Amino acid sequence: MENIHKVWGSRRRILLTDTLEADVLYLKKDTFCSTHRHKQKINKFYVVSGKVRIETEFGDTILETNESWVVRPPQIHRFVPLEDSVMIELAYVEGGKINPADIKRFSQGGRVIEGKEMTHDELREKGMLEL
Repeated sequence: MENIHKVWGSRRRILLTDTLEADVLYLKKDTFCSTHRHKQKINKFYVVSGKVRIETEFGDTILETNESWVVRPPQIHRFVPLEDSVMIELAYVEGGKINPADIKRFSQGGRVIEGKEMTHDELREKGMLEL
């Protein structure tokens, strides 16, 4: 499967079934994904290389190489790579099928430029998406 480019890097889906999504995420330092939550989908993050902060409404967890963390619904969360990183994301539900629409976003992903978080739309408006 091909890489899907995101403001925070890229995603390569390596497995998709009715009950499991497995992706390799290639994350760029000074970026962040959207702040979001799921109703049923559980996310397990495993850092292959690098260092990533997982932010939730209950606090932050820093993951380094060979460490993992599980975010259960309906926790609000996002990831922030603290350096260029590779992370595996497993998404699954307990006792059911994955619904691709099972996401509610509260804010967009983006990049940190000169210490300021800028969303995808703000970067596009300023012509800065390719930085």
